[in-house]
Amino acid sequence: MRRKTGVALCILGVLLAVFGIIWMTVIWPGLARVPADLDQETLQQGTVTLYDSDHDAYVTYNVINSRHYVAVAASSDIVYLNETITFTDTDTNQELPSLHAKYFLGIDRVTRQHLEGRGDGIGEGHYSFPFNVKKDNVYPFWNEGNPANLDCKYVGETKIEGLNVYIFEMTTPEEGLTTPAGFVLPDLKAYQPAMRIDQKITLYVEPVSGVTVLFESTTKRSGTIPMPDELYPITGPVTYKPVTFYEDNLTFTQDTIDDLVGQARSAKTQVALAKNLLPWLSIGSGIVLIALGVFLALKKASQSAPPSGEKAGSGAQSG
Repeated sequence: MRRKTGVALCILGVLLAVFGIIWMTVIWPGLARVPADLDQETLQQGTVTLYDSDHDAYVTYNVINSRHYVAVAASSDIVYLNETITFTDTDTNQELPSLHAKYFLGIDRVTRQHLEGRGDGIGEGHYSFPFNVKKDNVYPFWNEGNPANLDCKYVGETKIEGLNVYIFEMTTPEEGLTTPAGFVLPDLKAYQPAMRIDQKITLYVEPVSGVTVLFESTTKRSGTIPMPDELYPITGPVTYKPVTFYEDNLTFTQDTIDDLVGQARSAKTQVALAKNLLPWLSIGSGIVLIALGVFLALKKASQSAPPSGEKAGSGAQSG
């Protein structure tokens, strides 16, 4: 009986160990992908200042900025997202159509990076942080409207609503980024002058889940506009006036922060259990059962063997 029990324990132990290995190498990577049915919105609040060319003046709006991501197709490795950006003037509750934008994104479901040629994002620039964010890693990010990715680097850590988070920052180079003059896609009806982009973004990310729970951003787009001579606008000399076409200061709303902190806590627990505890518990339990099964089988075998020096039939009495 002990031998049968030992064999059964060995088989069960092998199954548990194999399950743990399969979970780590096959099942978990599938679960860790960007969801194929992603539908997520974040709200930012702050101010936007625009240059009014008709009145040669600046207008500042208090705004709510919505970024809505919806998955429209997915394969095992890639998810395609529609990103819709809208701005609303909170003082009048009127939308600001000139600031609205739409992007089509092709994202690697594991690394969270944009795939070159699969959407509007620049390849290798991240859409979001992956699982298990490392302090010494540099994460390039693609930000809407930028002609190049920005390196996002660790600068410290803090707590938000009791949750430990890493602080990462990305900034444009000292000379800024430059977008050339040209017609604006997709309709090519609006002409945009050359612009310099100065930007600083701070992200507060829960490192295990990779969920960004707080976003702070300042962006400035500036350039020059031609100023015809007042007396001779057609034939006179043209001078150029520096202007700031767009400037914002945005951060997540408190409701968005609360929601993302809740998501990060839940995801952190799930990652800890699903990625680390479950497979290693399965493998460890399997090893213990295999060892116990071998012990029982060997013990039964040793008990079944005759003592050393004893022969079969030695129990018969001599005449």
